[in-house]
Amino acid sequence: MALEVLWFILALLGSFLSGSIPYSVIIGRLRTGKDLRNYNIGNPGGFNAVLTYGIPIGMIVIFADVLKGLIPIALIDWSFSKYIGIDTIWYQLAVILGPALCILGHNHSPFLNFRGGRGAAVFAGTFFWVNPLVFIILFLPFAIMIGLFKVPTRVSMILAAIFYLPAALFIPIAPPYSMHMLETLAFPQANPFLYLVPFLLSLGMLLAQLPRLIPSVIAAIRGEEWTYTISEGQQLPEKFKKDKETVSKEET
Repeated sequence: MALEVLWFILALLGSFLSGSIPYSVIIGRLRTGKDLRNYNIGNPGGFNAVLTYGIPIGMIVIFADVLKGLIPIALIDWSFSKYIGIDTIWYQLAVILGPALCILGHNHSPFLNFRGGRGAAVFAGTFFWVNPLVFIILFLPFAIMIGLFKVPTRVSMILAAIFYLPAALFIPIAPPYSMHMLETLAFPQANPFLYLVPFLLSLGMLLAQLPRLIPSVIAAIRGEEWTYTISEGQQLPEKFKKDKETVSKEET
């Protein structure tokens, strides 16, 4: 029991630490000398990295943020299945809480005075490992909403939950990709909680994002949130334009 608890605590601490590393700021400063928190939408995330640094550097940042989510869940999965076992409640809790803490670390990084991004890339990285099908169900409506219907990206992340949360519940694929796990998922009466793990993992990540997403919903209602569409590109409201002008004046 003591060993299982220790692994559980290390898994959660490692997940939070992985998420808290601000690759967008580190990579941007090393390559350009700029801090993207002072540009465009001011968000230290992958999308603003593309807008601020350009596509090559921005995609490196996004890839690094995706790894933030993929590596912790993969390590939790591998280490518990190898040393502890996947039949324990500690494994199931680590799989559920680890990705949520990774997003919290990204969105409230202690290295950025507990500020950060919105966790979308971390979300994607976790789903790459947990359930690629659910990721596709998340991405498609999200992309359609922001690309065609001018729905703000952060609002789209919340609305996408209408699609991917039920999918996470009814598409029984979860790590590790072993026959033992698949057999257990195929017969949920053996362990009903284990059958809910993919759904609870997805719900936990959404709840971890909400403190950063809800203010964006309020801003969108007021008409103060930025948008991005295929036809119009990025559209910034007056608030962001004024902030951008202020930064430019301070730099000169």
